[in-house]
Amino acid sequence: MTGRIVSSARGFSRRTLIAAGLGAGLAAGFARAGISAQNASDLAAPTGAASWPKLNLNSAAAEALAAVPAAGERMTREFLEYRPYASIGQFRGELSKYISPEDTAAFESYLFVPVDPNQADTDTLQQLPGVNVDAAQQLIAGRPFADADTFVAALAGLASQELADAARTFLAPDAGEIATWLRYDLNTASETQLIATPGAGKRMTREFLEYRPYASVGQFRGEMGKYIDPEDVAALERYLFVPVDPNQADADTLLQLPGLTADGAQALIAARPFADAAAFLTALGQQAAPIWVEASKSYLAAAS
Repeated sequence: MTGRIVSSARGFSRRTLIAAGLGAGLAAGFARAGISAQNASDLAAPTGAASWPKLNLNSAAAEALAAVPAAGERMTREFLEYRPYASIGQFRGELSKYISPEDTAAFESYLFVPVDPNQADTDTLQQLPGVNVDAAQQLIAGRPFADADTFVAALAGLASQELADAARTFLAPDAGEIATWLRYDLNTASETQLIATPGAGKRMTREFLEYRPYASVGQFRGEMGKYIDPEDVAALERYLFVPVDPNQADADTLLQLPGLTADGAQALIAARPFADAAAFLTALGQQAAPIWVEASKSYLAAAS
């Protein structure tokens, strides 16, 4: 696609208009990002879990997209240029003109293309919580779905009701600007929650429980590395986290927090000690946009 719409009055390209809008909007910073007012109920997660917000590539405001780590004005302009997206493959293809597949995958941690239950391909379906390649293929085989409820019920039969309920927030045509991915607390999640994690099953759930409590994500990686390869451990980490102690967590453990970069983690470590969680979250607000700070509250270790 060319991505160009020419104004009959002035001959401005769509890209020019997007850039102008970005320049005006980003100057106001995170406080005007159109995501700071997201109420807590929209980010709610079940007991034993935390939410990870994802932004709708077709409807999120430019200022919200610019708050995605490493996006900035340049990549936000590209995100907007190719709207609307019909599949995650389209997004990957367009972004591959500018950045590596690894960088595109990093952006996908924070972004999604709305999922049409009856049209989405396998890769697009795998954006949904609880959906791996096998589940995606089973969902495709089960088409057509009469409505979203029918689709969510089918997904609940392949994953869990909690993950299927979260997946509903990704579905077209009703997906809002923010969808909710779920991650389970390795120290407090129930066995039922853990066993429903894609790639876990009874065997890995048994290992998760055996090594509790976890003090760092490095500990989790080390213990699981006895049984599975690093790629499989990383896939599990999409759904799992170790609670973060603001004054003790190392950089890798801090990087489990939504919106935090490696530089931001180092800045937080340098700012220690924090008097309490509120002080830590205030400092986190200097490194990440309000939506990520709000979501991070659920990742913090309970005060002893």
